[in-house]
Amino acid sequence: MLKIIKKRLYFVGLILLLGALPSTLFADNQLFPKPKTLQPDVRFWSRVYTEVTTNEGFLHDKKHLNVVYERLSFTPGLSYKARKKALEKKKTYYKKVLLELAENSKRHGARHRRMRTLWPEGTSSDELREAADRIRFQLGQADRFKEGLVRSGRWQPFIKQEFKTLGIPSDLASLPHVESSFRPDAKSHAGAAGLWQFTRPTGRRFMRIDHVVDERMDPFLATRAAGLLLKDNHEITGTWPLALTAYNHGAAGMRRAIKDTGGTDISTIVR
Repeated sequence: MLKIIKKRLYFVGLILLLGALPSTLFADNQLFPKPKTLQPDVRFWSRVYTEVTTNEGFLHDKKHLNVVYERLSFTPGLSYKARKKALEKKKTYYKKVLLELAENSKRHGARHRRMRTLWPEGTSSDELREAADRIRFQLGQADRFKEGLVRSGRWQPFIKQEFKTLGIPSDLASLPHVESSFRPDAKSHAGAAGLWQFTRPTGRRFMRIDHVVDERMDPFLATRAAGLLLKDNHEITGTWPLALTAYNHGAAGMRRAIKDTGGTDISTIVR
């Protein structure tokens, strides 16, 4: 479940990154709005993908992504157990500071003064108490993103041409960055495979996947399948940001989100 949650967070990050890139890069920039309410999220995910590597990360509030408590760095090769222990120690520290400040907003210790600068003036004690249980660590992706940028040069011209043929925005050619870092041989613990990380049930809608042939591993066939899936998602959801989100969450999940929120506004649905 943790891996699924992390992947969904990365996915939201990609959606926001598409909106953060300069509009001059895309002919279809109007199809991906930049809601002001999501700009703090845009900045956070831009930092994750460009500033910190997989040996670093941000300790932050998982609701308000602009609240970053600390940038952490780990010794390369440090074990998962050692990382986890260090993270728990940091989380315990910041939780204690938040609770102390919630109990008495007039505390003047150095750590309390710094904490106050991270939150808007007038933040209530109740909000600070809730924040004490929302401390989350986000691993950096800058090195993986850089490697993916290098690999993408081999595949993006074909992907953009295929998407153009299907009538799909060229912006979405960036999707493999979050799916596979443009590795055609990528496989996940959840059973997804290939450049576009299709699972078997979804992949079988568009490709041959059996004990003899697995077309998910063919980047050309899988690209067309991904385009057809995105196109189907768009017909169902009505917008490209939701079609992109449905790639991971499923079109049925997006239909429920549209029904629950009463519209297709991406910022409302993300929240």
